[in-house]
Amino acid sequence: MTRRPFYAEYAWAFDLLIDRPVRKECAVIAAWLIDRGTLPGADVWDAGCGTGRYAIELARRGYVVHGMDLSPDLIAVARRAAGGSTGGASFTVGDIAHPPSLRFAAILCRGVLNDITDDAGRDAVFSAFSETIPSSGVLILDVRDWGASVERKTREPLFRKRVSTDQGVLTFTSVTALDPENRQLLISERHELIGPGGERASEYCFVMRCWDRTELDMRLARHGFGKVSYFGAYDPGVAAGATDRLVAVAQRR
Repeated sequence: MTRRPFYAEYAWAFDLLIDRPVRKECAVIAAWLIDRGTLPGADVWDAGCGTGRYAIELARRGYVVHGMDLSPDLIAVARRAAGGSTGGASFTVGDIAHPPSLRFAAILCRGVLNDITDDAGRDAVFSAFSETIPSSGVLILDVRDWGASVERKTREPLFRKRVSTDQGVLTFTSVTALDPENRQLLISERHELIGPGGERASEYCFVMRCWDRTELDMRLARHGFGKVSYFGAYDPGVAAGATDRLVAVAQRR
């Protein structure tokens, strides 16, 4: 099976193309953890950690973070970024449905749940979350909200970004179509790099299945999570529904 270039040959450019206010968002994440009793020094599992930038920032804030991702290339980027500067973050390649045999006070899972498109797979991941943290453990996750995604992608189906890198000029293009019957986004991506060695391009098509609060409520409750708060971003001032992102903060019962 062909791997998504974003997670493979262009993993090195992920953070350049998807720019996030990591420090600001991690400040909010840390505040949510502290508010629910998970203090600095606690073990946190960053499930689907990507390039590790959130794990590294949370480690800088005093947490002991274990990052896991299915992509060896993204994990390699994370390990290079961490270097020897922070002993609080470690990274391994793995499937989040099969977590490490460790216990964590909290779990952070950003974005990757959209890539799980079948019900059995979604239940398997939530079961893994439930088994990995103790009673009162905190789960923070975000997914794409279906209703808001329909609205946004109907209005803005095209995303394009061009960045200058040490390997040349990289242009990333993403076009999204909607599959309302299955609550899915049909996405076509293209990376085009023009550098000293010439021009090369990679194209990839894949599916994301969005979520809504009804499904999240059901899966959280089924696997023993309660005290759920919803937001539209990693910002307590942004209400759920205000963006196409749905952020949930829950606690193991």
